[in-house]
Amino acid sequence: MRHWVGAALLLTLSGPWQGVGWQLVAPRNLRQTGTITEPRLAETSGAAASRRNPGIIWIIEDSGNPPDVIATDTLGRYRAEIALDGATNVDWEEVALGPCHATSCIYIADTGDNSEGRPDVQLYRLEEPTLLPSNLAFVRSGTSTFEKLRFRYPDGPHDVEAMAVTGNGDVLLVTKGRSHGVLEFRIPASAWGSPGVATAERIDSLPISASAGSGQLITGMALSPDGQRVMVRSYREIFPFALRANGTMRPLGKPSSCDILGLEPQGEGIAYLDSRWLVLTSERGLFKAGTVFVLECAVE
Repeated sequence: MRHWVGAALLLTLSGPWQGVGWQLVAPRNLRQTGTITEPRLAETSGAAASRRNPGIIWIIEDSGNPPDVIATDTLGRYRAEIALDGATNVDWEEVALGPCHATSCIYIADTGDNSEGRPDVQLYRLEEPTLLPSNLAFVRSGTSTFEKLRFRYPDGPHDVEAMAVTGNGDVLLVTKGRSHGVLEFRIPASAWGSPGVATAERIDSLPISASAGSGQLITGMALSPDGQRVMVRSYREIFPFALRANGTMRPLGKPSSCDILGLEPQGEGIAYLDSRWLVLTSERGLFKAGTVFVLECAVE
């Protein structure tokens, strides 16, 4: 049985957020709904809940795996996949849904960079398909209809595993926190289709004290269906923010974070199932299978 820590956790911060502390609270209605036993899904690194296909969660795997977007569910079952023929999985780390071309698209962040040495990185996007019931059984559907956007950061390489797409199509990226703190960048929707390599704009730094030793590195983020809230996760906590109109984020609660320490083998994915419920997905780590949890992270 897990024992939740109820005392306030104060983080030492620098910069404009100095003095901000997070109160650690327990998530509500936490339960494990599944395990990810399919061998091909050992390194799931991102999750996005489909709006077009209720009950489906799009997931991806990270570096060295095939360039596929895989449909699973909250039980962890492998349901279908889309192969991005011609794409390259250098280090896919996050997947999100967002608008494009008057429809809904799946966005993929090929932005992992453990050594922080990639001079530029890339995003992919493709129209989200509608999966018919007959498709949901180990169907492989190749596609060559996707877009690619190469970009760089204005201050040099960063390791990024967290992405969200706003209602106007802007891509928000949050660094893992390996160096220079936890930073937020934005790529405007207008960057798609432009020639050359785009440059992301730094718009914020988040009041999270990153630490590799404690597992406090940012591994994913999720935007609520109404576009008002963002959940930023690490291996051990979920940090709720309000999303401002300019793309920056304001901590919610006291501020308060939800404790998920020790819950997963190696938790990386997070997505909103609806306006209340979140789903968390994990790589298998040193264990035999990854996990799927659902919960509410409600703070006041």
